[in-house]
Amino acid sequence: MWSYDTDDDFYSVSISADGEYIATASGTSNAYLFKKDNSIPYQTYSTGDSDARWVSLSATGEYLVVGASPSVFLFNKDNSTKLWEYETDNNIASVAISSDGNYIVAGSYDGKVYFFHKDSSTPLWSKDLGDNPHIVSISADGEYIAVGCEDSHVYFFSKDSSTPIWSYETDGDVGAVAVSADGEYVAAGTLYP
Repeated sequence: MWSYDTDDDFYSVSISADGEYIATASGTSNAYLFKKDNSIPYQTYSTGDSDARWVSLSATGEYLVVGASPSVFLFNKDNSTKLWEYETDNNIASVAISSDGNYIVAGSYDGKVYFFHKDSSTPLWSKDLGDNPHIVSISADGEYIAVGCEDSHVYFFSKDSSTPIWSYETDGDVGAVAVSADGEYVAAGTLYP
């Protein structure tokens, strides 16, 4: 239908549940939001001196979380000014936002996972997992979070506590993880055996 070119690589994309909005991170200091019928960005979001790498859209596209180096940014689709920014001690490895946009999870190469409510840049909690959280996923209502790490573990959290409900050791670095909308099921894939 259309394409959009930049001078740099695209690192990630996210699409709203109704398909109306598409977000992407360019690897530069910009993230972009498109409406599905137009290749001209609806919004361009600046991450300042940070390289935008990871994006996740809420179900309606109302909220966009951007993982950069080394900050997490939250934006609204109708305004290019950030709602807030939180700086970690290292680059962001992955971000995810709940369907309603209320909850945000981020994994960082400082070995920690961070959990936020959209109304504040102060984490509700953070957890030092001792190794880099490669990938994060969140249930539709934000009640449950799955984290895959370089130490071969998958961790499963409730939004109410930084203590994992359970963890599972795989045979390799966890490079992909997904939690079902209702939080009942978790799938994970390793980068190598």
